[in-house]
Amino acid sequence: MRKYLSVMSALVCLMWITGCSSVEKKEDNDSKVKCADDKSKQEKAAAADLAKRKEQAEKLMPVLKIGETVTRFSEQMKKLQMDMLARQLKARPPQNAEEINKAVNELINKEVNWDKLKDQFVNLYAEAFTVEELDALIKFYESPIGRKLVDKQPDIQQKSMLATRKLLADTTQKVHKLTMELVEKQQKAAAAKAAAEAPVKDPTAQTSPPLPVPAAPGAKNVIPLK
Repeated sequence: MRKYLSVMSALVCLMWITGCSSVEKKEDNDSKVKCADDKSKQEKAAAADLAKRKEQAEKLMPVLKIGETVTRFSEQMKKLQMDMLARQLKARPPQNAEEINKAVNELINKEVNWDKLKDQFVNLYAEAFTVEELDALIKFYESPIGRKLVDKQPDIQQKSMLATRKLLADTTQKVHKLTMELVEKQQKAAAAKAAAEAPVKDPTAQTSPPLPVPAAPGAKNVIPLK
């Protein structure tokens, strides 16, 4: 009887341990499923937020007139390329310059255009600003002062570039002048140091008389004058 009870107790303990293990495994699986669901929800929320930001950023583009800015830049680039091409071909003018100019213009129009750059600009603004910030930007640039800022921006940028170039040119001249002055100062200091370190000759010291110059064969020896 005791042996029977011992066996039954062991079986009960084994069943209890097995049940606990099953419960733990179930809880662990439930936890993993919950974590996966939470991660999926976070990813969906992030994707939805990014989609909303891109939507608002796309609305901001025409308000900022970025497409017009890109088109204006493309025209400036074509003019610069035409001027450069003219200088390059001046020595050896081609037979059909118009054909070359047309091909270059077509290439620039293909590579530098708003349709090709739009998605990149939208992504840049969507990554840089939140939905609320993009909404605020749209409201500001649709206001009278915002529209004025957009309209004045190209002229401001051009004048600021000219001012920057002038500042750089003036600074370059000053740097060159300062460099030359410092080089000359260092050279004079080096020369003065070398002169100060050179041995001083005694004016009263006797100098050896010059050696006689050997005479040519058959001629008399000539003693050089002192």
